[in-house]
Amino acid sequence: MEELAALGEDEEWLSVLVDAPVDEVGRLLDECLGGLGVSDTTRMRLGELLEGVWWSGGGGSGDRQEVIAAIVEAVPAVSGTTAEPMLALYIRAVCEAAWELTWDHAPITDLLRAAESEWDTAPPTPGSSAALAVRAMTALRADLRLESACSTGDLGTESMVSAEVRDTLQGELDSAHGQQSSAVARHVVSMLQDRVTYAAAVHEGSAAALAFLEGRADSLDAAWKVLHEAEQNMADHGARSELRAHRVAIERLCEARHEDWLRVDEGSIVCTYPFGLRHTDQATVVRAVKEHAGDWVMGGRALANNSTGLLLVDDVWRGDDPLERRYEGTQLDLPDLHLIGRQGRDVTARVTIVISQLGNHHVRVELPLVDALPHDIAARVWMAAPEYADLDEVGQRLVLGEADGTRPDQARGWSRLSGVVQTLLDDLVHALVRTGLENIDLSFRPGMYHVVTTINEASVLPSGDAGRAHTLDHAARIPTLFGSQSVCHPIPAGIGSLAFWARYGSPVGTPVECAGLTDEYLLASENHTLIASFSSPDFMVATVGQAAEFAASLDGMFAAWQDELSDFYLGLTPHLRRLESPDDVDLQEVLSDLEHRHLRLRQFLTSARVTVLFISSPALVTSPVMRSTISRLLDLRPVWVQRADFTDIAGQALADRVTDLIETWMRRRDDAQARRNRLRIDTMIAVLTGIGISGVVAILQTGFDVEKGGSVALAVVVLLLAALVGLASFRWSRLTNEKRSRPSSTRSHRSVTDGPSPNTDRSRRSS
Repeated sequence: MEELAALGEDEEWLSVLVDAPVDEVGRLLDECLGGLGVSDTTRMRLGELLEGVWWSGGGGSGDRQEVIAAIVEAVPAVSGTTAEPMLALYIRAVCEAAWELTWDHAPITDLLRAAESEWDTAPPTPGSSAALAVRAMTALRADLRLESACSTGDLGTESMVSAEVRDTLQGELDSAHGQQSSAVARHVVSMLQDRVTYAAAVHEGSAAALAFLEGRADSLDAAWKVLHEAEQNMADHGARSELRAHRVAIERLCEARHEDWLRVDEGSIVCTYPFGLRHTDQATVVRAVKEHAGDWVMGGRALANNSTGLLLVDDVWRGDDPLERRYEGTQLDLPDLHLIGRQGRDVTARVTIVISQLGNHHVRVELPLVDALPHDIAARVWMAAPEYADLDEVGQRLVLGEADGTRPDQARGWSRLSGVVQTLLDDLVHALVRTGLENIDLSFRPGMYHVVTTINEASVLPSGDAGRAHTLDHAARIPTLFGSQSVCHPIPAGIGSLAFWARYGSPVGTPVECAGLTDEYLLASENHTLIASFSSPDFMVATVGQAAEFAASLDGMFAAWQDELSDFYLGLTPHLRRLESPDDVDLQEVLSDLEHRHLRLRQFLTSARVTVLFISSPALVTSPVMRSTISRLLDLRPVWVQRADFTDIAGQALADRVTDLIETWMRRRDDAQARRNRLRIDTMIAVLTGIGISGVVAILQTGFDVEKGGSVALAVVVLLLAALVGLASFRWSRLTNEKRSRPSSTRSHRSVTDGPSPNTDRSRRSS
């Protein structure tokens, strides 16, 4: 307790917090909590805040719920003590450390809310160091809110929220200014001053960028000066690097004053989310949807179409295949999706779930483009990313169906587009299970998304002047226009600045030739495809768009196949353990299960290969020209390029492993049967030997007239001889079996642990 008092008086821990690693403060805090009687478990949890990934939501001692429980116990324990401000600033420090590694704010805000709630029940003395530290801790939520605003990519949201955050932090700063006699207050003032400067600079930059891009005003030079000054005076290296990125974006906008701009007069952005449904027969899945989906409720809303209809694709997909296979199925149309809370700039999208007989299912979210300027296009393209902003933090919401004027914070909805898709797919799988469909599982990863942007009509704006706009006639000119960066570049894993797209240079991607269009411009990258042709009819451009979506949707099919192979592999683990176990096992049961798994695996691999062959074949579509375009698009998909490795190498290796296990267990069964047979034979030999010897003894006894005592001696001799013969027979049989089984068991162990040898593999393939 003396050390606790010393820390409280001198507040030496502040210098440790500023100049030393945060875990040093954690060590000092742990000593203080120990003196206050806090449990060892809670102290350990608080110490793990920096060492573990508590914010990831994983299990174990670093789980976020356990950490929140530790905070709930620790806050009342330090209430009114000199360790109280240390705990509050330590919580802020560990949250900032987690913030450096995750774009998901929910774990951080949950922890901050839990701590704030506990301090609300026993608030610190107003004006005290503890009260200032607690307010500084909760002020971190404002910084998180500002990052979410920037992560929308919407300059209007950035400008509005940054002004609100600036004012909020300025209020906290003003409150701390009057108490600078305290070392904690001086530290809080220094920290908040940097955050106010940052928020103010972001507001100046985003407001100036929005006004410039909308043609209302040009205050870019003034915004550049604010950003430059904030960058020069910022002590925190991370914040300084972000201000530098903002400044570079403003510089790029300044250069665009004398350039031609791109405006999309009519077009669309289609966010494609591939997924897989693991089932033995995809046609059965399609039939189940058509028969039962009429009364389904998905995402809390009824469907907006007749689920018994066909997949709405062009006739070009009606290929001629001997097995009557086609890219067809059904689709589920949801009510329109609305992004509300943008003060007159709300966004509406069409949502469709595509169920394909080939297994390349996907969710399709279509956002219209009408008279869209560069920053509008970029903000909508970015919506597909799972790293998109948490809309709840900026007062916005995604809702299905009519919002009816409901406030965003009261509407039932989602904070990210990827969250909408996840909910719809979970509802789809649950609905399919209710139909009686067995053994069906979802394979979905939000990061597999792909965006297809189609430009049907566009204009050129000289120096951004809408009054001098003229029609863009040549699609090949798109990448030379300012604003094309948002559709000529892959979608990044995060937003690095305001008007982030303006910092990109030349187009990044692979141009794709399409003989079916004229004057076309197709550019495909890892997660984005641009399609534009101003001299072709819309229906022909739409067909190419379907081809791009088809190529992207294969990621979901391969994800399901990968999960299937992983399950097969994990299913072998118990058999490997039982093989090494000395305990007796039911060999017939093991063999039956392995043979069943082997048959399923062979069927799965055959089905996968047949599907891949069909997708590769000319029979997929009716047009050889479209077949060529699809092939070019497929060759740009990594999973398609590696399809042979998946179906032939990985799948065959797993099948060989199952075969080796079956052979090993069969040898073990045969060896066990041989041992049982040998034991029976040895027993019979011993019995017959005893009988034979007893017969000889009986003859001797009769012939030599042996008396009672001699008879007993002869009986003992007979038993001893029978035992010796049986033992010798058993040991000889066991030695013979060991010599026979030793090479076999060695080969068996090698085949199970190392896999099949090259010669064995070649012989199997040749057969």
